[in-house]
Amino acid sequence: MTATYKTPLQPRALTTEQKFLDALNDLLQHKSLGLLTLDEIAAKAGLTRSAFLKRFGTKRQALLVLYGRYCEKVMVAMAAVAQDLPGFRDAHQACLRICADAEALQSADFSVNRAMLEHFMEDLNAHPQTQALFMQCCDMMRQIQKVHVRSGTDVGAYAAAQLTFTLTCNHVLKAMPGLPRDRQTRQNLMANIVSQALFL
Repeated sequence: MTATYKTPLQPRALTTEQKFLDALNDLLQHKSLGLLTLDEIAAKAGLTRSAFLKRFGTKRQALLVLYGRYCEKVMVAMAAVAQDLPGFRDAHQACLRICADAEALQSADFSVNRAMLEHFMEDLNAHPQTQALFMQCCDMMRQIQKVHVRSGTDVGAYAAAQLTFTLTCNHVLKAMPGLPRDRQTRQNLMANIVSQALFL
């Protein structure tokens, strides 16, 4: 987040921010952030360009706010999986839940994930929020190792986390058309790959 952005507190400011974020999210379904203009975002939101600049300063800052909301949802989902770990039959069942959750979350927030991939491609550096998500996923994988594998290394936990993010992200972005079209078959395949990595 840039130093100029401040989370709004007043109801009117919250409403304004939400209108801009909804507009940005809708527009990113079909157009890259770099090709979007502030005028397009403002028009879609039914507000002004100057109001957007006052609220966010830049398009990238608005994207990061939107991405922050997605990251919060992912963190909540991972915490729920970690809490449910003792109830899973084995590592595969835990990984199946993780892969299903990841695909659902990334599909629901397709536009922001696509835009953040563009953001990454600019300088090939993962955003700090992405790094934080990855580290929490690694921690969750270590917990699965402890409960269901009773072995494994950090290398296995890191590999499992990377595979989860990479496979689901690329599928949602339609970059892996060779994966099975059937959701259950696809997620079982992903869970097999991820759970095998935990044994490294």
